[in-house]
Order: sequence, then C-alpha cells, then structure tokens
Amino acid sequence: MAAPIEWSELPDIALIYIYYKVADQDRLSMALTCKNWHRLFSSALLWRHRRVVFNSDSAELTAEKEIQFLDKFGHCLNKLSINIGTPNFKTCMAISKAAETYVTRICGRNDIKLRELELESLHLEQNWRFVLSRNRLVTALCRMIRKQRRLQTIYMAGARMRMVDGCRVLEALVKGTNARTITNIYVEDFFETNVIPHRAQRYVSAISKFSSLQYIHINYKYLNGEVLRNFANKLGRKLESLSLILEGDIRGLEIPTDVWVEFAKQCPLAEVGMYLCTTILRGHDLRTPFVRGLPLNNVYLTSWSRADETEFRLAALLRHLGHLYNTSLESFAMFFEQHEHLDVELLFMLRRCRHLQDLSVLASISADTIIDIMNLQHQRLLALKSINLTISGLTDADWARIDAEKERLLATVGDFVYVGPSENDSSDSGSSTITLEDDGDAVHAVEAGDENIDAENAFAVQLNNIEIHIEDEDAIFGPLRNPYHDDDDNFLL
Repeated sequence: MAAPIEWSELPDIALIYIYYKVADQDRLSMALTCKNWHRLFSSALLWRHRRVVFNSDSAELTAEKEIQFLDKFGHCLNKLSINIGTPNFKTCMAISKAAETYVTRICGRNDIKLRELELESLHLEQNWRFVLSRNRLVTALCRMIRKQRRLQTIYMAGARMRMVDGCRVLEALVKGTNARTITNIYVEDFFETNVIPHRAQRYVSAISKFSSLQYIHINYKYLNGEVLRNFANKLGRKLESLSLILEGDIRGLEIPTDVWVEFAKQCPLAEVGMYLCTTILRGHDLRTPFVRGLPLNNVYLTSWSRADETEFRLAALLRHLGHLYNTSLESFAMFFEQHEHLDVELLFMLRRCRHLQDLSVLASISADTIIDIMNLQHQRLLALKSINLTISGLTDADWARIDAEKERLLATVGDFVYVGPSENDSSDSGSSTITLEDDGDAVHAVEAGDENIDAENAFAVQLNNIEIHIEDEDAIFGPLRNPYHDDDDNFLL
C-alpha cells in the first residue's frame, strides 16, 4: 500500500485545481499558508476566466474590486463573463456607471487579450428603460470589443437589444481583426422580440462580414436569403454548425428551397439544427420552416405547457420530417410533459430516418412503442447509437411487458448485454442516475446524485455499444439542460 501524500507534496496541477474550486477570499487564505502555495497563487492558469456580476446594491464596490483584479491578473485573462443583474429605475444609473468604469479600465490595458467574451442575458428590452443608462452601457461595450484583437467566441444570447444598439455591437465585432478570428457566435434573442433585423441593410452588412465562423447560434427570423447566401459565400467549408431557434410568428419569413440547396452545396460540412418551442408557435403550422432542400441534421422540440394544444400539428410535423429528411436527420429530441397519440407518427419517422443516431424523448408514449423501438434496433432497422426515453403514465403491467421483452432479447441474442440495475438493487437506493459499468461477466449499477430514482422503473440495454436508457418520468423529472450554450469552466481538465 502506497504511503499517503502530504499536502506539501501535492503536485502543482492538483493545487491549482483546488484553488480553482474555491472563492477569492479562500484563495487568498490558501496563498498565506506557505511559500509554495503562495507561488501558485500567481499562476496564470488560475485566472484565465473571470465572471463579473454588477449587483444592484454594490455595483461601485464591484467595479473597484474587479479593477484591482485587472491590475494584478488582467494579463492572464482569456475568458470574461459580465452579468449586469436585473436593474430597475433606481439602480440602472449606478450599474451602468460602474460597468462603464470597469470596461474603460479594460480598454486602457494593452495586455488584456480576450479569447471569449460572454454577456450574460443583458435583457436590455426589459430592464433598461432609461435611454441614457442604456446608451452608456452599449457604448462602453462597443469600445471594449473594438479594443480586442483575438476574440474567438462571443456569447450575447438574451441581450434583447434595440435594432440600432444591436447593429452597433455587431459592427464593433467585425471591425479590425475580430471579423477573421471569431469562430463561435451566439446571438439568439439578440434583438428585441418584435424586431426583424434582416429588413435593415445595416444589419445585413454587419452580420455578413464575419469570415471565419464555424459555429453560429441564431434566430431563424434573423436570416433571409441574402444573409444565408452571404454566409455560404464567405464561410464555405469553414462552417460546421448552424443552429436556428424558431420563435414568434415566422409566416412570410420562410427561406426558400433554392437558397438552402445552394447553401448545402457551398457549406457541405455544416450541420443545420432546428430548435422549436411549440408553445410560442401556437396556432401556426409547425412545418412552415421545414422546406425541401434544407440540410437538416438535428431537431429539438419542446413545450412549456402541460396542456399544449398542438397534438395534431406535432403529428403532422413528425410525418413531414420523416418524408423530407430521411437521408439527413441524425439527431432528434422531443420534450413534452403531456402529449397523447404520437406513437404512430414517432415510429413512422424512426422507420423513415435510417441515418438517425441519437433519440431523446420525454413524452407520453405507450409500452408497445417502447418495445417496437427496441425490436427495430435489434433487427438493425434503426442505426441509433443512443436512445433516451423518459416516459410517464405506464402501469406495473406495462413495465412487466417491457421487462419481459428485454429478457426475450437477452435470451436470444448473444451480444445483447443488459447493463441496468441488478435484481438485488433496492428501489430506494437514493441515486439520481445509474452509471453503468460492465465488469466482464458481472455487471454493476453505480449510484450517484442526491435525488431518488426507482430502479425498477429505469433500465438500460446495450447492443453493439448502443445504449438504450429508459426511465419512468414519475420517478425523476427535472429542468432540461439548455441546448444553446455549454459553459465549461473546468479549463484544467
């Protein structure tokens, strides 16, 4: 047995990781422990990312503290996240002045070279009613952006800017070298709700000047034929992903088939994804933006309402997807809390889309549908690599039928390996997820998390490295992960 390692003998990377996990005051306390720990306190790795929050009650104090940080560690920064909170008519003046002071200090430093800039949900439409404060904030941000020369990722989702302010920010982004260095841009909900930006030539000109974009996250109604053609001509094979968010009334804003066909030819590596909330498009035909020629790879459907009256439209959409995108669709996700009678349409789409690799469904579907999906996968009529089904409303008899079908497949197929909870696992094991490990002949279920999950209502099977996970929605249900933005702060890993 190896001798225990003393704290003084920990490698630098381990200490830096511990530093990274604690607050600033705790980091300072650690630095006062010994010379070695004080040495690592100044490591550049420790200060790559900074998140600045201008709270309503302490905006000026925050600005002073963060300016002190810039003076000492500004040269280490790669990623900066700015959050201005939720100002009101009493605090927006103080917050805008504090943010302006902070940003001005960044502009005055030549050694701050940001790679990522994140403006966390500014919501200027909702929180900034006073023109003077809003203009001060936007002007300061534009000045800081123009100062940067190596930006690669810009996250401005949820900014909800006026047309003129949004164009100012975009023009600042494409000024100088940033137009050639920015590869990732998140501009969903960047403009006020009712703004159709592509009707203004100023916007079209600005958004078309990016020449190195690889990943674009943008609202569908921010695009038209001209913008999409400009993307295709400018980016070509550089573009890898175009994620489109559908919201509001898009009738009359449809991008024609010929534009999509031309885009697919010029950007053959680009994966196009559609993210659609059916609640927002209530009353409209969901098939409208899904035209022939669209190189659709990913579809994500969701709803906010438990009683969303969209069943008929959803059924028509699933059949529409199966007819038009049977050769291109690779990932499909559908998250609804209460929808009936979609089983036939879901199976129709799955049978048609032979290139589909990832399936995630949270909806009311029958046990027969689950069994059919398992059998289709077993018969190699589906090419799925991962299946995640979260279902509700099934009876004990339904679960028994599903389990019996699973056992039949296990008995008849040699390479169909069960990797779910064992027979001896307790249903009150206290785990939120079941991590699966195949240990030769023995298969174990590993517990993790703090919530409760009924092990009898969740199992996974695996066929040729294809994992199927099924769980009862009544046993575990939580907020869905935001598909639009993945903020990974663990830069040391």
